[in-house]
Amino acid sequence: MNVYSRFSLSFLLNVIALVQTIAAETALFPGDDWQTATPESQGINPQTMDNALHYLATNSSGVGTDEMVIIRNGYLIWQGSKADQVHVLYSCTKTFTSTVLGLLAMDGIVDIDDYAVRYFPALVDHYPDYAGIKLSHLATMTSGYDGGMGAGWEFYSNDRARHLECVLSYTTPGPPLFLAGTSFKYHDPGVHLLGYILTKTAGESLEKIFRKRIADPIGMKHFNWSDYGCKDGVIFNNPAGTPGENQGGVYSNSLDLARYGWLYLNKGNWKGIRILDRVFVERATSTQVSAAVRTKYFDLTGRYGFYWWTNGVKADGTRPWPSAPAKTFAAHGAGRNYLFVIPEWSMVIVRLSPTPGGQVQTGGMKERVWEEFFSRLKDGIEK
Repeated sequence: MNVYSRFSLSFLLNVIALVQTIAAETALFPGDDWQTATPESQGINPQTMDNALHYLATNSSGVGTDEMVIIRNGYLIWQGSKADQVHVLYSCTKTFTSTVLGLLAMDGIVDIDDYAVRYFPALVDHYPDYAGIKLSHLATMTSGYDGGMGAGWEFYSNDRARHLECVLSYTTPGPPLFLAGTSFKYHDPGVHLLGYILTKTAGESLEKIFRKRIADPIGMKHFNWSDYGCKDGVIFNNPAGTPGENQGGVYSNSLDLARYGWLYLNKGNWKGIRILDRVFVERATSTQVSAAVRTKYFDLTGRYGFYWWTNGVKADGTRPWPSAPAKTFAAHGAGRNYLFVIPEWSMVIVRLSPTPGGQVQTGGMKERVWEEFFSRLKDGIEK
């Protein structure tokens, strides 16, 4: 590369960095509360949006839109009557755990592409095949890891001591389900192992890290992360949102969860301050699981990031939400809890529900309902 080419490349990179900085500084962010605006002032046809919301409210198995908010261009343009209601988010919690992974990687404490055995040597004591597991495999459900005791159902016990025993049992390796990277299985033990590794390596709880580095800086006033108790001087939070009596992971409300989504939409920047690494955000929210790998349980191949659901292309060549933009990604938890981030529309949509249970169903009613919602909404969005 000649001097002129090096200068041109350097100049181009500096221009890109400047544009990104200006965009971060000029983007609108909430203060103590979200600034409100009418849909039409933000380029949304209100009648089209109302039609989409009506469809969702009447086709959501009774959940409705009471705990729903829509953010557009940093403005709150719609909210349900109970958008401030706080409750558990279940598996949306998984993305909070992968966010802590990103924070520790940003600090140089862990390397996402490092082998898990470096941080947890006992992983290979009885099963040498686990030597191939990377932290990235754990964050994408492709590790093949399984906890030894398989005591998951004990999480439904009201015995707090039993809860701690169960979560630690997930860190007792059992026979591998498959070789790392060769298959996908939506399975909580691997998430618990990642949470355990992050907690032990950092020497502090997931909640403490997230609160200090994310929740407080972006103004999530209603944030709590349930824990199983203390072991070796460290509190262990529920990293997967595994359901249980008062143990379902992160607690928040729609208005505050939208802040989390807005942070991700802005690639980890908040009011011009770098909170999350941009490259990590892009990697975490884009497809990391090939559509070609085998799958067990239900199929998220071709559309799964670091615990984020993406609008990627599945093995059959289709996207889960064809009417939504390609870069759409979501956090999803049992009980019909959803956080959608839609960068191309500069939009965050949160729809929560206090209804327990309601395990996720890919390709089923819930996916179809959201596709129908997006198909109605898109025609009213100013391009």
